[in-house]
Amino acid sequence: MRLAFAAALLAGTAALAQERPKGPDEIPVRYGLPYKAKAYPQGTPKEALESVIAAADKGEVSYLVAHLLDPAFVDGRVGDRARQFEPAVEAGLARKRDAQRQDPAGVRDEDRVPVEPDKFRARVAADAKSAAFAQLVRDVGEKLADDPEVLKDLRRFNRQGTFPENPGEAAKVGLPEVRDRAVYLKKVGDRWYVENRQSEEKVGDKK
Repeated sequence: MRLAFAAALLAGTAALAQERPKGPDEIPVRYGLPYKAKAYPQGTPKEALESVIAAADKGEVSYLVAHLLDPAFVDGRVGDRARQFEPAVEAGLARKRDAQRQDPAGVRDEDRVPVEPDKFRARVAADAKSAAFAQLVRDVGEKLADDPEVLKDLRRFNRQGTFPENPGEAAKVGLPEVRDRAVYLKKVGDRWYVENRQSEEKVGDKK
């Protein structure tokens, strides 16, 4: 099964809708990456699918993960991994903090590890989250490199698939000759995202 892009890569859930559409300048930076409305539009299901393909073709996997896949799924996966990374990150920062205490004169302010417990914990959480996102991006990039059929299938559905005219908050892109697979997208606010499933049953659901 290769047609569910996010499912083929990982797994996911639903996201909260925004109260009103936001302009490109109002959309928050995600994982250090600003939103690129012109380069990767998401105003319709077809635009979103084309943007996923374009980002993958350009090697902008970080942007693809941050802005084009189901945000609740990405945030959930990053959160889970960040908790796994925290012990190692904390140990590394503690060693760095102790070394900086011994030679404080040679440390730039922006590189200084906080000594205060609350600030130190916040730094651990932030660094663990960054590490988790980087690992997720590597996983997706490796999947794309190892299995070129994923993008090949997405291009086929984008080129030949049937897109709903009035999709509402969800869209299914199918092919007449393919009954057991489809590309699913969801709308959050005024933008569309690729979901993590390839059939009516969501990944992880039991029959």
